[in-house]
Amino acid sequence: MMNTDTAVIESVASDQSEEGLVPIREISRATGINTVTLRAWERRYGLLIPQRTAKGHRLYSLADISRVKEIQVWLGRGVAISKIKALLTGQPQEHSVAEIDSIWLSLIDQIHMQINAFHRGRLVHILADTYALYPAEMVADYLLVPLINSLQANEFGMVAKRSFFASVLQEYLYAAIYRQRQPLGQSKILLVSLSQDGNDLLPLALSYSLLVHQYHAEYLGALELNEARLCAEVLQAKIVVLISSPNVNTGELQLHLKAWRDKNAIPVVLAGGLATVYPALGLREDSDVYPCATLELVHTAINLLVKG
Repeated sequence: MMNTDTAVIESVASDQSEEGLVPIREISRATGINTVTLRAWERRYGLLIPQRTAKGHRLYSLADISRVKEIQVWLGRGVAISKIKALLTGQPQEHSVAEIDSIWLSLIDQIHMQINAFHRGRLVHILADTYALYPAEMVADYLLVPLINSLQANEFGMVAKRSFFASVLQEYLYAAIYRQRQPLGQSKILLVSLSQDGNDLLPLALSYSLLVHQYHAEYLGALELNEARLCAEVLQAKIVVLISSPNVNTGELQLHLKAWRDKNAIPVVLAGGLATVYPALGLREDSDVYPCATLELVHTAINLLVKG
């Protein structure tokens, strides 16, 4: 069965070119891979070989779309981007590759070394290189979440390490969001944190990844639910994403979600730890509320809601 993204790119291709070729922005939109990352895969690893216009602009085929999808599968299994070209050529076959050394574990070790040394420059370099080579939602799910969890211990010195990492990552993500923001479509996605502890690393990571996918995302920080509802109405949001730890008042959340459904008819995605409280909310199956424990699942849900 043809998947939604491929159907979209085929439609775009037929509209834009008799040869079925599309520019880099369209392949980025269809796959969720940043244009910077697509260029890096081509330049550093030869994973893509796009055709060129007379002016040198890149053009991609449907085969390139399939290749990007295959690369994403290998990355999700923890394969380093530097090792994927050999896998794409057929050696070894997918079923014969058992457990693979995880690039994510290696990156976690590298980042811990820089956190322990409080070395801002090297830490920023690792973050920048990782975000340049890997999909933003994978970076969040496989790298940032384990890192954040590993820094929650109470041993002496951990508070300083946690604060240092948070300050570096926040600064990096705010700058990345600023660079990524551009005129986008009308399907606004309101992103709200329900955590009141000031930790907005994952919401920022999600906001950045939504922008990479070319969604019109608005992250408003930590808000009370009644304020979030007001903002959704004013912004005419098509989707609301609520993200936090599971430590929320489920009774209050339940009331607001029901009101949201009855008065606003806006789909609501519960992201991160908040997804785990979904069973306790006792909502009907047609409540238009979608629990998504990982950022990859958030993107899957949003793709389905936007594209149908």
